[in-house]
Amino acid sequence: MSVRCLFFGKYTPESIKGIMGGSDRMAAVKAVVEAAGGTVNMVSFTRGAYDVVVDMNLPSQEMMMGAMATVTASGSMSETMYLECVDGDPIWDAARSIATAYKPANA
Repeated sequence: MSVRCLFFGKYTPESIKGIMGGSDRMAAVKAVVEAAGGTVNMVSFTRGAYDVVVDMNLPSQEMMMGAMATVTASGSMSETMYLECVDGDPIWDAARSIATAYKPANA
């Protein structure tokens, strides 16, 4: 089962200093994702709450979490977040079948 996820990261001031000195972050991202058996769909540097967004596919949730743990443990990011992309149709189908059993507290 392949897992597609979006990773959001905010660099530490020290990391930004390193990037300004010529660190190839695209190659670094690709190396981590490929070491986890995955592929990079897109890397984008952003303005706003996060400095970088990575769209990637990894072979399993375990590999996704391992990649995230590796980046977090490096100390290069002050904040990280990931979102797993999912196919909504099966989720809504499941919700419709489960909804008939649910009774709200005010009912």
